[in-house]
Amino acid sequence: MKTTIALLCAVSISTASAKANAESIFVGKVPTVHTWPNGASFLEFQLDPDLRRAWVSASFCERYLPGDWAASDCRPYNRYKFSIRGLTYDGSSGVIHFGRHVCALVENGLSRPLVRQTGRCNLTSDTIRQDYGFQRHWRWMDVITLQLK
Repeated sequence: MKTTIALLCAVSISTASAKANAESIFVGKVPTVHTWPNGASFLEFQLDPDLRRAWVSASFCERYLPGDWAASDCRPYNRYKFSIRGLTYDGSSGVIHFGRHVCALVENGLSRPLVRQTGRCNLTSDTIRQDYGFQRHWRWMDVITLQLK
């Protein structure tokens, strides 16, 4: 019994310290696109190898059918690019990093570089209600954040 309690305490301490070490960086806020039930949101890192710059790309689709872009509803005005101070691309090592966190590995592809996320910098999107104006108007907004582990 004592061993079980000690093990549970150790697990809870390690998960609590992992959550305490996680840092959340604000990326951007955009008007909500209704992605439920058949839509999708794509949050990814992109880069320009010539300029050695990296940014976050966000695309929201009201209707998404995997493999069928013609039937999907991914409009150009629902695509956004966000530059984040501190997010850089290192061409010599082929990584996109934010400070000491390696966010993505960049590999050579046939037509363009392939960006593979490492899982140490998760991109998330949460919907919030934003109030504006004097007569209590509001609208739904998607807030995009970068979660560092």
